[in-house]
Amino acid sequence: MEVTAKERGYYGGGIKEIGETFSIAKPEHLGSWMQAGKGPVEIKVQKYTGYVAARGAAGKFVVKDAAGQVVGAFTGNKAEAEAEAARLNEGGDIAKPEHLGQQEAASNGQDGAGGGGEESDDDNGPDA
Repeated sequence: MEVTAKERGYYGGGIKEIGETFSIAKPEHLGSWMQAGKGPVEIKVQKYTGYVAARGAAGKFVVKDAAGQVVGAFTGNKAEAEAEAARLNEGGDIAKPEHLGQQEAASNGQDGAGGGGEESDDDNGPDA
């Protein structure tokens, strides 16, 4: 009986790749990873569900990945977090935190009491 592999599997002493057509000895050997006959294989694209809404601090909700790490800069209520997780699971881009880089830009204009910044630091020790 001719069959085609829908998934990678093992039969007849070897690994069969997706789309590979081969013969099986008995119809009882037809596995869930095989389809009867020759022809194109329907490849199921699995939806990535690695992002979930989770309760963060102070009753706010955040979005976490499969490893449990907070993703992006989103905070909001449960419905908003679930909507954001669904958007990310569909392939949406992760929003970058807006505050990154602003602190560095704001501190460049403040030299402190010395006024000279690094140029007046001649002791090579830690600054207090």
